[in-house]
Amino acid sequence: MLDLTQSVAGPVSTQFLGMLGANVVKVEPPEGDAFRNLLDGAIFASVNLAGKRSVCLDLKSETGQAAAQELAEEADVVVESFRPGVVEKFGLDYESVAETNEDVVYLSLTGFGQDGPYSEWPAYDPIIQSMSGLMSTIGYKDRPPVRIGASVIDWGTGTTAAFLLSSALLDRERTGKGEHIDVNLFEVATAWMGYWVAHYTGTGEVAERSGTGFAGMAPNEVFHAANEEPFYLSVVNDHFYKRLCKTIDREDLITDERFETNDRRWENRTELREILNDEFSDYERAELCEQLASAGVPTGPLQHTDELVEDPHVAARNMLTDSHNICTDTEVKTANPPFSTTSGRPDLGDRPPKQGEHTRAVLEELGYSGDQIERMIEAGTAGPTDESE
Repeated sequence: MLDLTQSVAGPVSTQFLGMLGANVVKVEPPEGDAFRNLLDGAIFASVNLAGKRSVCLDLKSETGQAAAQELAEEADVVVESFRPGVVEKFGLDYESVAETNEDVVYLSLTGFGQDGPYSEWPAYDPIIQSMSGLMSTIGYKDRPPVRIGASVIDWGTGTTAAFLLSSALLDRERTGKGEHIDVNLFEVATAWMGYWVAHYTGTGEVAERSGTGFAGMAPNEVFHAANEEPFYLSVVNDHFYKRLCKTIDREDLITDERFETNDRRWENRTELREILNDEFSDYERAELCEQLASAGVPTGPLQHTDELVEDPHVAARNMLTDSHNICTDTEVKTANPPFSTTSGRPDLGDRPPKQGEHTRAVLEELGYSGDQIERMIEAGTAGPTDESE
């Protein structure tokens, strides 16, 4: 697999394929992936594992282009995340690659797709959160919208891309034909907004921000146990509401006319919130969440990252793995693959690749001589760089 991606979404997609056994060759510019040093290297360290090999090539040079084109000719899969039209300049677009690699599975991952009014626009995750309408639903009604504090659309797009690549490879086994796949952040985020689109087109009502809750459902927001410890309670129907009231010995709230139906609970949510928070203040958070969950009421503590890392369920499910932050030369933990099989979780390896670490080895596999490789390195058209050797 030839990985011509940077940022998060593209590397997520190729990391998934690497987990499943793909030999991923990541081509970086001589200065390295632009995300190598962001967040002190933590972003790169979490999405470039699974045995990826790093090759530094200057795609603006003839020799760099030639090497990348040879890699594309040999690859079963090519994934690129340039803006539309850029890869054509390097002879690495689908049409050019397919001339010598007819059954290649080729995926273009962009912000807005290969055509349309926005196709040339640059985009990162928060831009798409804004434009898709997702950000407009997050926060409090009397305050500005806020972004989700993780690259969720990047991850969702990368996961979608990995699914599409796997499906195309399976289809190639049946038909013998390759495929050019067009996937982008904006369409993924728009798909996530599907039920809000359906609600608006059916009622004319635009989704509004509901703070920590969800419009039309109560109690469904952040509450507080003893010592103001926060937890989330998600009661989305009468069935869960009855379970909640019975668990905290407040069955009188079931027949209270203010709260008899979900619509009534939503109308009187402020009063209900005050009553419930008063009841919850008598419980330790861990005890309350355990009781509610055991009674079948969806609930869970509002945790910060430090609490997540120490969460007993995270430990029991082996959800974290040891890794190494190349940027800071620090041992770290990152998230394991979000799935397991009968043979366990796929191995992510112990670190991402250093910048240009595998340039010599990969070029040698293509038949380049030692002298040719040295000349390319000296000319700056191939890596490694001094800091990566």
